[in-house]
Amino acid sequence: MTAEGAPAFARGVRLRRDPDGSMMLLVPEGVVRLNASAGAALSLVDGQRTVHEIVSELARRDFDVPAERIEADVTALLERLRRRRFIR
Repeated sequence: MTAEGAPAFARGVRLRRDPDGSMMLLVPEGVVRLNASAGAALSLVDGQRTVHEIVSELARRDFDVPAERIEADVTALLERLRRRRFIR
């Protein structure tokens, strides 16, 4: 996925926050539990924001991580989800 691409969840995939604050993806095959950083990134996936905009927003939120590291992590996450057909 390129920095200019605007990822969106595939049909049948939904992001959900539990009452305890944990995040998960509801997928046709079941549930994928997310760590806090993956949940933060995926909460910005809306089919409108580009990968670059998602990275910029996460960097702005002061995760105390260099933007280059955030970009690498977000890109890797989205690519893994794209291969599993959870992101388009």
